[in-house]
Amino acid sequence: MVDQLITGLDSMAQLLLAMDSGVGLLIGVGISMSASHGFALLANRLTPPQILMHMVVDALVLSLAFLLCILCHSVMLMVFEGIPLQPITFANRMGAALWPGLLYVLVAAPYVSDVLAVGLLAWIHLNVLVLLQAVYGIPFQTGLLVALPGYVVALVLVGLLFAQRWRRSYDTLAREVTALLQ
Repeated sequence: MVDQLITGLDSMAQLLLAMDSGVGLLIGVGISMSASHGFALLANRLTPPQILMHMVVDALVLSLAFLLCILCHSVMLMVFEGIPLQPITFANRMGAALWPGLLYVLVAAPYVSDVLAVGLLAWIHLNVLVLLQAVYGIPFQTGLLVALPGYVVALVLVGLLFAQRWRRSYDTLAREVTALLQ
């Protein structure tokens, strides 16, 4: 039993080493998305440990949203194109497509945050389409079918997290800024 556990842990370690570039960027995107809410957390007068806890949990949840998106892309590649692809391989190749997500911290800008968020997610989606064309030779129209479900999954999960957790924070921040300006 101990040998099986050691073998399992060894295979997990090898798996994590194989995922280094794509998953590292995936976590960076999650941190950037989480950091965009830092001002709202400060406005709600949370303590630094509470802010750190919120940001870490959000970064992990947002990274999971993109990981589910990558898994969806992999499944769609297999279904539509017959490309037997492991999500790890695709995640590493996604590194080139995910880099605009590092700019997500700019979504903290007031009044244009929703537009910036959707724009950055659309930019990532466009990068995925270019990646599918460049790496796998998939035409643009087929690439739309392959990538759209993953994009929708990421957009919905990010939107749900934002709507559930942060909208109240931004509303509180807007009220306090308005009160300070008057």
